[in-house]
Amino acid sequence: MPEGDTVAGHARRLTPVLVGKEVERVAGSSPSLRANAHRVTGRRVEAVTPVGKNLVIEISGGYSILIHLGMSGRWLVLDAARPVPGEAKLALSTTTQHAICLAAPTVILDRSPRIERRLSSLGPDLAGGEWDDSEFLRRARTRDDKTASAVLLDQRVAAGIGNVFKSEVLFLERVHPDTLVADLGDDALLALGRRAGRLIQANVGRHRSTTGEGYPGRETWVYGRQGKPCRRCGSAIEMEYRQERVTYWCPSCQLAHG
Repeated sequence: MPEGDTVAGHARRLTPVLVGKEVERVAGSSPSLRANAHRVTGRRVEAVTPVGKNLVIEISGGYSILIHLGMSGRWLVLDAARPVPGEAKLALSTTTQHAICLAAPTVILDRSPRIERRLSSLGPDLAGGEWDDSEFLRRARTRDDKTASAVLLDQRVAAGIGNVFKSEVLFLERVHPDTLVADLGDDALLALGRRAGRLIQANVGRHRSTTGEGYPGRETWVYGRQGKPCRRCGSAIEMEYRQERVTYWCPSCQLAHG
């Protein structure tokens, strides 16, 4: 599923396809695309930037496109001679290629300052290496009444973490998902954020693996491994849905408080 590493990887792939190129045609199903396509047609793409789980395409003339891939969104690059799929949520065409986004729930074309305001509440982008210990602690401590699991997913604390990295980071730092932030010392809390940043950055542009192994079934410590033995202690990995978000953990390595 798309998390910060995936979005940063898409930005790397799309940059040579779009940046510096003139937009020949804009297509897609979003109402804002239909309303504003004429404002960016003929303009030059200036940047493709990941912001946590969001991707921003900046276009000359003061407009930008915001894309959030949700659970199943994906990008496709095709030669300009080929047709654009009818189900495309967004298609930016240059003289040589189409950059096509499929199945994304959020595609917004608007003035750049409005896009920036939409993203202004987000925490530092972990895939981009943005990190400040004191700022992370400040943001996380305002949520002392939340669980460690919930805070890692809170994009206002740090942007880019999803269910996979959340579960893997908690396991690697031996923190139970239900541990309250208030029960974690500053060092333990910082360790969660730093670990998340390292894992996300290490996986940009590659097949995701938090274990360092690329063999199928060996890429994660706990995520997707319900009922299978823990790679550390052999206990059966547990899984639970909370508010439609899935979490995996080891009941022996990650002991609950109290």
